[in-house]
Amino acid sequence: MPPSLLDRLLDDNARFDLGGRGTVNHLPMVLIALSRMGASDERLTEYFRWWEDNRALPRRESSRQVEHGQWQQYIGDGSMFAALSDYFQQRILDSDSAEVITAVFPAISRGVGAAAFHGLIRLAYGIEVDHPGEIAAGLATLCSRYVDLRLSSRKAPSSTTVAAAFRRIADAVRGSSFTGQGIIGRMVAAASDARLRAAFSVPPTKPDLLDEIARAGITLYWRQPNFTILHMVTATHAARTVLGRFPDLASQDAILALWGAVCSAYASVGAPLLGEVEADADLPPWDQIFREAVNNNDDHVIKMTYTCHCEGQHYCNALYHVAAARLVATGSSMA
Repeated sequence: MPPSLLDRLLDDNARFDLGGRGTVNHLPMVLIALSRMGASDERLTEYFRWWEDNRALPRRESSRQVEHGQWQQYIGDGSMFAALSDYFQQRILDSDSAEVITAVFPAISRGVGAAAFHGLIRLAYGIEVDHPGEIAAGLATLCSRYVDLRLSSRKAPSSTTVAAAFRRIADAVRGSSFTGQGIIGRMVAAASDARLRAAFSVPPTKPDLLDEIARAGITLYWRQPNFTILHMVTATHAARTVLGRFPDLASQDAILALWGAVCSAYASVGAPLLGEVEADADLPPWDQIFREAVNNNDDHVIKMTYTCHCEGQHYCNALYHVAAARLVATGSSMA
């Protein structure tokens, strides 16, 4: 069977760099989200061309290739994204994606916050459509942009819930501002702050820590539609996708690394209080929300709308529906 238009566009995306003009290359995730929300082939092509004209940068080749079995020496080397992508893709083509993911992910899972969670998000989207190049690019992002936030859980006290753990952080750093380059820079600054380190605690890791993180994330986003919190929501969806497809990867270390990254992101925006929220009763139907998102060129509006639909269905939580409706009505992710 010939490849679909989506597959061909994802293949063509390989000529673009990991970075873009003022952003990360969100194009492949946007194309997948658009496709899942019913966008026509004409709209997919139109968006690809829009991104190429307005956001894309040409791929920067790495100065050397990755030799067989030597990929781990390039963890944290941002210049090696292209070579790592090529290496992981060839390994996938030589074996299969599951074998490569389960071999590589445990070694880089502590850096799950890489590129403001975009490595994890890109990997999840690649897994969803089983695209070798996108799975490889997600792994390469996690590897080349690896950042260990070093929030140690070994000596951290226990909290009964995510809400209780967030309250400890809020008591310590609420209202603080952190500086750094982009979301990940502010996350690193927050994770290095002595107040956060002293307040950091660990809720029970199994079986429902990811569910609690998801509930807290969408509650925070509804109360304060912050750009970093948006990434917390989309990253949690990505984690559920990856770990749901590969349950053996849901090790305690991987879950705690995600928890540390989420806490760093939460602290980096001043640790707003969770509070109680209620979903609006009168909401537009999802097909209307999808139409508005599909016709929007804001990459985060598109991805967040798709995320809200997936998570809302999974958790039966109407806040996702409310958040998506507000997002498309606003028309911008930078509220």
